[in-house]
Amino acid sequence: MSLLAWDKRPREEAHLFNPAFCAAALHEFVKEYQKAKGAAAPYALLFCVLAIAVHGKTRRALPGSTLTSLYSWRERNPEVLVGFAERARSLRPVVQEALRFAIDRSAMAFADDGGVTLGAKPLVVAKKFEDALTDDARECISAARLLGRWLAKAGTASTIMAAWGIKP
Repeated sequence: MSLLAWDKRPREEAHLFNPAFCAAALHEFVKEYQKAKGAAAPYALLFCVLAIAVHGKTRRALPGSTLTSLYSWRERNPEVLVGFAERARSLRPVVQEALRFAIDRSAMAFADDGGVTLGAKPLVVAKKFEDALTDDARECISAARLLGRWLAKAGTASTIMAAWGIKP
């Protein structure tokens, strides 16, 4: 699937999936992942972040802290797998567009191992920015942060993706 030109996209889709907002969510994921793991975030996991964070039912089912094991949480919440693989696949162009946006602005970069790190000019997702967001958008950013810390503790990218029922 490729993305439509901006003037051809439905208004709601253009707002929710605009590259600046999605780049901010991915940036916050990478920032928290790097802090927790001390390593670049695996590229493949970026394709899970938006599929989880922007999907309301899945986002609201996330645990309140990283103390909950991904695998026990997933066992208690099997409904999160419904449609997840297709959602992650359909958001691939959105993730790629957001990543290009962030890389073009030096907010994120590729590490030598192929992972994604903060760039030379990391974003500052300020309180003022967050205060201007809708509650839903603010929850997406918070979920991306939680995912960064949580997935950093959950194992390898391939085992994390297997827990979500997808392959890298």
